[in-house]
Amino acid sequence: MTIANQLTLLRMGLAILVFAFLMTDSSAMHLAAMALFVAAVITDWVDGYVARATNSVSPFGKVADPIADKILVLGALIALSRIPELDIPLWGVFLIIARDLVIGGIRVLLGSQGKIMAADRWGKLKTGFQCGAVLAMILILVVAERVRAPAWPLRVPYYLTVLCVVVTWVSAASYLKQSRPTLEKTWG
Repeated sequence: MTIANQLTLLRMGLAILVFAFLMTDSSAMHLAAMALFVAAVITDWVDGYVARATNSVSPFGKVADPIADKILVLGALIALSRIPELDIPLWGVFLIIARDLVIGGIRVLLGSQGKIMAADRWGKLKTGFQCGAVLAMILILVVAERVRAPAWPLRVPYYLTVLCVVVTWVSAASYLKQSRPTLEKTWG
């Protein structure tokens, strides 16, 4: 197994820990979740760099890398959405999950046709935006647990989620456009 793929699997493990730590009511665990989230995001950048630099891009990596990203982002969003003070809209989390299921289904369908749909520029932008938004949400939670701050920062996660939904579905449109010719062949 390549180093890049090992980093992807490490990110999946970190994602599970981030979820578990955010599900607690402990501010210390929330701080730890933030540190692990940052580490996971760094592994996402490093595994792609290593795969390209060592010419070890693999079919496994092309599939597992976006799955690891989804586990990280969706796990954190689900865990954070249980905290009422953050006001993360469940409909937004649902729409992000729905997009990922649609694109995942398309990836499977394309795979059955012998094609692998790797992340494109919009997909990478979507993941970067989602990671930045989720990190900001965790940071807001961590700060709110430690200092008495004005109420307005607690409204920010709502708007970040809305922006994530928009970017997420723009990315989906790009993938749908890219895969349409192959999909049309499977409709008959």
